[in-house]
Amino acid sequence: MSVTVLIAEDEPLMRERLLGMLATAWPEAQVVAAPENGIDAWDAWLEHEPQVVFLDTRMPGMSGLEVVERIGRRS
Repeated sequence: MSVTVLIAEDEPLMRERLLGMLATAWPEAQVVAAPENGIDAWDAWLEHEPQVVFLDTRMPGMSGLEVVERIGRRS
C-alpha cells in the first residue's frame, strides 16, 4: 500500500539526503512534493493532502511550525 509524503526542506543537500533515506527505509512511500520553502510546502499540502509530512522548522516564507498550524486548522 502506497503512502503519500511531502518533504519540505530549504537546504538542497539535506533535502536530497532525506529523499534518499526515505526511499531506502520506506520504498512504498510516494513523495508527492519536495518544496524548498514554507509557502510552497503549504501550497503542496493543499494540492496533494499527503498522509505524512516532514517539515524543516526554519524555512523561508513560512516556518514548518506555521505550516503545521495551518494543517491542524484544516484537519
